[in-house]
This record gives sequence, C-alpha cells and structure tokens, in this order.
Amino acid sequence: MGRWLVIEPDPHAFAAALLALWETGRSAVLPGDDRPQTLASLAPLVEGSLPSTPPQPNRGQLPTLVPIDPEAEAVVLYTSGSTGKPVMQPKRFRQLTSELDRQAKLWPLDGGAVVSQVSHQHIYGLLTGILHPLCHGVPFCGDENRYPEAMAERLIEASDAGLAVRLVSSPAQLSRLPDHLSWQAPAMVFSSGAPLALHDAKRCERLIGAPVIELYGSTETGGIAHRRQTQTEAWTPLPDVEIALGDGTLALRSPFLATPSEWWQQADRVEPCPEGFRLLGRTDRLAKISGKRISLTAIERHLCQYEAIEDAHCLDLERRDGRLGVVVAMALDALPQDHASRRAQVATLRAHLATLLEPVAIPRYWRFVQTLPTNSQGKRDHTILKRTFDDLDDDRLARWLGARAHDGKHVITLEVPERLRYLQGHFDEFPLVPGVVMVQWAIRHAHEVFGQLGAFRGVDRLKFQKILLPGQRLALSLERRADGITFGFDSNQGRHASGRVRFTTESRDD
Repeated sequence: MGRWLVIEPDPHAFAAALLALWETGRSAVLPGDDRPQTLASLAPLVEGSLPSTPPQPNRGQLPTLVPIDPEAEAVVLYTSGSTGKPVMQPKRFRQLTSELDRQAKLWPLDGGAVVSQVSHQHIYGLLTGILHPLCHGVPFCGDENRYPEAMAERLIEASDAGLAVRLVSSPAQLSRLPDHLSWQAPAMVFSSGAPLALHDAKRCERLIGAPVIELYGSTETGGIAHRRQTQTEAWTPLPDVEIALGDGTLALRSPFLATPSEWWQQADRVEPCPEGFRLLGRTDRLAKISGKRISLTAIERHLCQYEAIEDAHCLDLERRDGRLGVVVAMALDALPQDHASRRAQVATLRAHLATLLEPVAIPRYWRFVQTLPTNSQGKRDHTILKRTFDDLDDDRLARWLGARAHDGKHVITLEVPERLRYLQGHFDEFPLVPGVVMVQWAIRHAHEVFGQLGAFRGVDRLKFQKILLPGQRLALSLERRADGITFGFDSNQGRHASGRVRFTTESRDD
C-alpha cells in the first residue's frame, strides 16, 4: 500500500495517524523536520501525506483492515544529521515491538502516565513517548511540554489525578530547568539524544526529586544501554543486547536491528568496566585540509580544555580556502558582545591552539554561542550548526547564532558581520547598520518562524534608539499579531530598534 508522510506535532493525532496507516497496510515516513527542502526531497518517495483533516468516510464501504506482519515495514525514520546528511532508516514492526517489550520489563507503566518533551518524529520520542504508553493503555501528552512551565503544570495535573509520571526529556531541556518553579516529583525521568552532563543530572534529581535514567542508542540501532549517572558512570546493556568491546570501539548484536544475528559497529569509543562499559566519545571525525588529515575531534577536545569554553563543534565548511569553522559555546558573561571583544577572543583561542596544533588545523571562522544549536531531539544537527556560517556566502544576512521560543515569543540571536554589504558607504569613516536593514531582517526572520504572513502593508511605531555597529551581538524578538508582527532589537547596550509590521492576506474572486 506504500509509504505515507506524517508530520503531526500533536501526540494523539500522530498516534491516530500511525494506527490508520498500519491498519490499512501502509507505513509512515517520519522526517526529522518540516523544512521545505526536506519535504521536497521526500515527495518522490511517498504516495501521499495524511491530511490534517481526514476526508469524509465512504459510508458504502469500510476500508479493509490488514493483518500486521512482524517483518513488514512500520516506519521510516531519519538519522539526526549530527555528522552530515540525514540517512533513511526503515524499521519493521518486529524491531519496534522487541524494544517495547524490553522497555515494559525494565520500566513498567502500571498506574502511570507519560509526559514527553521530545519530538516523536525520532525513534526515542516515538518509542518512549508514544508507543510505550499507547501499548499499555496509559495517558500520554507531549508537544507543548517542551517549555518548563507547561511541563510543571502537567506534572501537577497528573499528581492530582493519582498518576505516577514518567517524564521523557533530553539533555537540552534538563540542563535548562529553572529553579523558581515548584516541581511535583515524577516517578522517573528519561533522557536521551545526546550526552547528559553529570552536573545537570545531579541538579535535575535535586530539583524535581526523581531518578534520571539515561538511554544510549541511535536511530540505526534503537536502544543499546541505560544508566543512572548519579550512581554510576557505567552503561548497562538493555536485555538481549550483546556487546563486544575488543578494539576500543563498540559493536553489538541486538533484536532491535534489521538483522539481529549480524554485528553492528558503532562509531563510539568505549572501555569495559565491571558493571558494563564506559563511553569515551565518538571516534575521530576527520577532514582533509590542504592535503592533510585533520582530526576535528582533537580540535574540539583542545578547545574544551580552555576554562571559558563549555563545548565546541568543528566543521569542514568545504570552502575554496579549505579552512575550518568552529562553533564555541561559552558562559553568557564570557561571550563577546562587540567587534573588539570578538577579535580579542578569537586571537586568544587561536594562540591557545597554536601551541597544540599545526597552523592548517586552526579554524579560521569562529562563531560564539551560549549553547550549541540542536534539533528538536536535542541532538547536534550538521545543517543547523552550518547555518551559523551562512553569512559567508550571502553578505546581506545577519549572522544567525541560534533561536528560542516561549509563549509565542521568538528570540533569535544575531551578530552583525564585519563584511555586511550594507555597511559599505554607510558611512565610510564610521560604518553602521542602516535602519531599513534592521526592518528587513525582522521581516525575513518573521516569515521563517511564523510562515507566510501575507502582503506587506506598512510599518508602524518605528523607533531607532541606538546605532548598530559591525561585530555587535544582538537579540531579535518577534511576536505575532492579528495584523502582522512586532519586533525589537536589543543588545547589552540596550534597545536599538523596535516597531510593528503590518501584513494582509491577499484575497481573490473565484
């Protein structure tokens, strides 16, 4: 019956879509994002997409329910894209049910409920946030719970109903739990998708009073192992997952694999320990620069030795000059805020690396962020990280450094590139960003976060309070209104500009 595309943020509508496809002999294609280029690339691979509003039923004939074959394809997932282009990963019903059986034995849901903060378009959220509670008939919810305030409300509601909550979360969310909220303790917290820092695990358990169970796995393998990091750094394999650690990397055989009898090689370094194994990080990511093989992993490791740096990700930008780029995460008070501090920070870090690396391995292009941008699963995404360098190829753009949203307000972190086209001649002795360019940036990013807004009608309440200089770091805040958007540009110097842009949807006579 073919593959059908499913992108549905509401967990209950998503579950209904899955069941409708499966009961009629179809499989679901679950892209990791809904970017237009992603959907365009999938269009030739699917027979259709499930509409948000189902068509009127044919009362004359009900669809025939198809018996489910354990070896039939259930879903098509995509790898996270953390190391490059996402790769298609079909999953059979047998693979999904095998892992669900092990989850049920380890973490039964009797008398419970599931509150998920992660996307069910990926395997972790699909299994743990949707299929596990669905198969055991317990309540579940998701989507809006990615915000801490909403998640805290769900925990209170579940507690009032006498339900023991299993919270399905990720390191990105757990690392940002606010101290000021009143937390109703869940029975258990799950975390997956990326490494969880020990201090974040300890803080989470202290704040919400529940054990944090980490799940280690991948789209290709499904779950591999679990641990409670506050008690042990060792990972324990999931039931019936066989591991081999002979050459310093992890190999496994698992009922969750497409071919359970064959060994699968993970690109992770490990060492054995009495309780299981320790993860030592990914095997080296290599790039060929000026004819030399350069370890991107080593560059990241050396940068993270510098006390002000919390994390780093190095990229081969595949530019003509053959030089590398790096995205560096630093504490807020250490982030450069203007041209002078940025230039000084780059010089300091380049000098640090010069004592450890040959010159060709020292990155030329630097981006500074508070946290590394991640996808909806909390994983590093090559496409998102590479976006921080888009201004190298389009000198009209502000430098994008990340975005966040809460209660309808979107905040986008930007930086003014020193080579911005609009600085030329404005002014020669003292370049600054023209006000009209700030309005253009606001409109561009509004279309990106809110979708098409309609025909431009005008700008109201426009104020320019402070000049904006090359190298300056700023936050663009956007909010949707019935007739358009409001915007504001702010930096550590205060507010630079604000206003309201009006749009109208063009109508036509049919």
